[in-house]
Amino acid sequence: MSTCFNYHVKTAHTLESLRKPHFLDWSNYPSPFKVYPEVRKFKLLPFKGFTGETVDTLYRLCNEAAAEEIDFQELSNLCFSMNGITKVENFHGEPFGFRATPSAGALYPFELYLFVERLSEVPDGIYHYQPLDHSLELLLEGNYREAFENALCCQIPGNFVALVSTIYGRSVWKYRARAYRYCLLDSGHMVSNGVAYLRSIGVEGTALSLFRDDSVNSLLGLDGENEFVLCALLPGKPPLYLGDEVILTSSFPKSIPVLRKPVYEPEIVNAHLDGKIDSCEFFRPFPEPVQGIPEAHSLPLSQTILKRRSRRDFTGSEMPFEDFKLILESSLLCFPSDWGFPRLNFFVQVKNVEGLEDGIYTVVDGELALYRRGDFSREISALCLSQRFISLANFNVIFTLDFEGALNCRQYRGALLEAGALGENLYLSSESLNHGACGIGAFYDFDLQKFLSLKRSELPVYVVSVGVLT
Repeated sequence: MSTCFNYHVKTAHTLESLRKPHFLDWSNYPSPFKVYPEVRKFKLLPFKGFTGETVDTLYRLCNEAAAEEIDFQELSNLCFSMNGITKVENFHGEPFGFRATPSAGALYPFELYLFVERLSEVPDGIYHYQPLDHSLELLLEGNYREAFENALCCQIPGNFVALVSTIYGRSVWKYRARAYRYCLLDSGHMVSNGVAYLRSIGVEGTALSLFRDDSVNSLLGLDGENEFVLCALLPGKPPLYLGDEVILTSSFPKSIPVLRKPVYEPEIVNAHLDGKIDSCEFFRPFPEPVQGIPEAHSLPLSQTILKRRSRRDFTGSEMPFEDFKLILESSLLCFPSDWGFPRLNFFVQVKNVEGLEDGIYTVVDGELALYRRGDFSREISALCLSQRFISLANFNVIFTLDFEGALNCRQYRGALLEAGALGENLYLSSESLNHGACGIGAFYDFDLQKFLSLKRSELPVYVVSVGVLT
């Protein structure tokens, strides 16, 4: 088994592991914002504009569309969709901004960077997106297309690249070594919103997980250990490109540390570095388009993004079968990426869905098949640390990963990015039909594995609850 199978096993929750004392060091509470204090800033436009309906957009994520250049308003919308502040609430006497994408513990371990060119409103260059004031912070001015093409091992079809990094120390502050899982899931959430936004305006987008790590990190001025890039988003299906590495000689501006005391977690660093890629000698398997898309009416994606929350106020009342079908199909059929979709298996525990027998379902030949008959809502709730709202959900999607064979740490990255991306699709589709969803990264790994009768090499990686709201 791979290093990342061992990592996943070592970071499994058990009754014993959760009883070990862990005290949060509030004096080292991580800032959710990375700030570059001495850079030129460019204010982005408010989030607005036409987008397609959410469910229809999600069904079409893998279908061909234009790989067009985007304008400044669309760039502004893309940044907001991926990492903008959609709601501000009081937290211990201070305002706290919740983002467009969910994050474990609202710790937001991700950052968004962009390379943009051919926009009259901003110079060509490398930017950091600042959610605090919805602006771009200019890190390096100039045209770095060749450098990004070499680092990402692909041609850039349009006029932008979006890159998602993680500062894993933010999540380690609360979740210790298990935090790498959450960083990957959260990055999948973010790139999913970006892909969906682009598709909703008729632009094809693809998530990339395969690239030269050191080269990409150096293009953003990242050290590759405390902060590192996990995925990128490009328009179209970028053709593979084999070129010589471009070394930057420019110096990057300094940022304010997000933690007062540095955090180092060797289990995470080892698991991440074990998946590092140094060359472009790989193949990108893009998934096939989805056929037979049904007609469905739902909220526009722009409205869904603004109102999306982690919902726990499920009623337990019956969900219409058509809603169940639309949410499940549009969210899980396909995701445009280069990690070899589908990497995951999934089970669906169903309770009180119109016309559908309670039970646990799997997918056989593209169809839901009853795996185990009965109401298992209490069992799933207990296995997910006894969170009551899970027992009131109309269905819980349990994503699992089979580590058997030669699955390496780079494939592990792709699998958890996929879990986050599909989980965010469930958030969006359910919200657009006036239902709710909530992702769950904490569960008793081995007990859930045993309950589902999984083989030793297959383990759960994510659970998403979906239900009718009050």
